[in-house]
Amino acid sequence: MILVFWTFLICPAFVHAQSDSLSLTLAQAEQQFLQKNFVLLAQKYNVNVAEAAKEQAKLWYNPNLFVETNLYNGYSNKLLPYGHNADLYNPTGGVVNVQVQQIVSLVKLRSKLVQLAETNISLQQSAFQDLMRNIRFQLAQSFGNLATNQQKLTMLQLQGQQLASLLEAFRAQLKLGVIAPYEVTRLELEQKNWESDLTDLHAQISQDEATLRTLLAVNGTTYIIPVTETTASKTAQPLNDLVNQALSQRPDLQLADQQITYNQQNLTYQKALATPNLTLGADYQHVGGPFPNYIGVQALIDLPIRNKNQGNIQAARWGIDQAKESRNAVGIQVEQEVVNAYQQYSQATQLQAKITPEYLQSIQDISKNATEDYTRRVIDLVSFIDKIRAYKDAQMMLIDSSNRLYQAQQQLNYVTNSKVF
Repeated sequence: MILVFWTFLICPAFVHAQSDSLSLTLAQAEQQFLQKNFVLLAQKYNVNVAEAAKEQAKLWYNPNLFVETNLYNGYSNKLLPYGHNADLYNPTGGVVNVQVQQIVSLVKLRSKLVQLAETNISLQQSAFQDLMRNIRFQLAQSFGNLATNQQKLTMLQLQGQQLASLLEAFRAQLKLGVIAPYEVTRLELEQKNWESDLTDLHAQISQDEATLRTLLAVNGTTYIIPVTETTASKTAQPLNDLVNQALSQRPDLQLADQQITYNQQNLTYQKALATPNLTLGADYQHVGGPFPNYIGVQALIDLPIRNKNQGNIQAARWGIDQAKESRNAVGIQVEQEVVNAYQQYSQATQLQAKITPEYLQSIQDISKNATEDYTRRVIDLVSFIDKIRAYKDAQMMLIDSSNRLYQAQQQLNYVTNSKVF
């Protein structure tokens, strides 16, 4: 019976027998996430809003129409004096004034506003790409953690089954007087520890499942089963290549560059605003002018004597300097993130390389020797359980080591914004 206790450790496969389960590879999860994630869909509307703002910036100023007439004729004492009378110059008795005006930019202000709108579209697109990069990384992290915890759950569930069987056998032997009562008590305590570990693991899995269901927009209590793919055989590019790749691919760095361009264009726009618009027009006056039917032309312009938009121009200059400093900070941050991720990947790779077939065999020998020694009563129950715990911890370490390498690989994908792995 004791020998059967640890045979589960060579059967790591786990199948969650649940009707509403969903098996996904990381690539399939990313595809579903791109199609259904509500945060991404909401952010994408900012791009649409920016595109609409560009279309609005292309439009000309609307012309202005002004119409005026007299409400009362003091000579004839008539309200709204329209109708025939004896006045040869104004037979209706009413005055009509019609004006049409059109604003004209002297410095092509509309084209500069269109340039600002186009750059804003690029800003929103980069912001969207950066948000997608962050959420995709969150998805990959949760995916790997869930796969790891489900593997651990496999071990704990099978361990629980074998513990229950072993405890039942010990209780039967206790009735026969073959073993001491403390051995049963010690196994019962081990079962309590197992129940505590299982509860903690279930809580972590529930959290991971909830995170993935949110990211994938999966309703209800669907149990997601990550299907992992082996990437251990792949190797990362040299560090310098990864840094250059990040500097050319990172959307937050592109966003910082575009922010400089936007502020430079804004300075040009603010300088253009210092030149006032010209308003051109024409007017027609019936009777109200120097002669019965007067037609004139108009020109109107503000005189930039005090307000030359100098405050906004200075603010735009400071905005350029601020954007440049922010860009330098982002550039340094990107480089350091790549260096840090590469170091973590190197450490995880080195740790994984130390897991040799000989090491795996030595772990198996711990369980085998412990079982044989306890069966022959060479060691007591406490020593047997300690050895078995060491075996379980080693198995957990192997699972964590694989996840550490996976997370390091995903970190490199994240900081370079490219498919390194």
